[in-house]
Amino acid sequence: MTMNVKIFIDFWNLQLSWNEYHKRLGTTSPVRIPWENTLPQVLLSKIGTNAVYAGSHVYASINPRSPSDRKLNSFLQMMDLFPGYKVIVKERKPAKPLRCTNEGCRKEITHCPHCSKELIRTVEKGVDTSIAIELFHYALDNVYDKAILISSDEDFVPAIEYIQRRGNHIIHAGFKNQGFAVKKACWAHINFEDIMSELVAPNA
Repeated sequence: MTMNVKIFIDFWNLQLSWNEYHKRLGTTSPVRIPWENTLPQVLLSKIGTNAVYAGSHVYASINPRSPSDRKLNSFLQMMDLFPGYKVIVKERKPAKPLRCTNEGCRKEITHCPHCSKELIRTVEKGVDTSIAIELFHYALDNVYDKAILISSDEDFVPAIEYIQRRGNHIIHAGFKNQGFAVKKACWAHINFEDIMSELVAPNA
């Protein structure tokens, strides 16, 4: 009997954890996440031989004022063309400015005191909500039997617990020593450390 599996990915949660993992290993050059084909194929291989790929949803946020984020957005739009991929991009919103903590001052700090570069602070809005809504939506529509969730945000725990009570299974994928509450709530989990050799070539 076949089993439909959909993958839900918090882009920044995965990317930052991935970067930190390789940094700890002493890697000096960036190691790319093999988004197209390899990532979903390796993850599905850990679910079972009857797993059928039902697509990957990637949720990301960008700061439209940042040149590097504009470049990232171009890549995310290209990723949206990968087979089975749907990419949801949210714009980061301006955050409240930094202020001096001295009660007699409380002035805004708008530029770095060392290099004088403008400090641009933003907050992520809508990414977690979009993931939770689509986890519910596709479960209720019976699009997936099992979902792989790549995020360590414990805010997803109530949604995971509710979805699993109705019979759908959520499998967490992430790095060790992260997202304990999410791992505990999920049906099972996949550690990236255990599959890294399948994701990244030895000479990468």
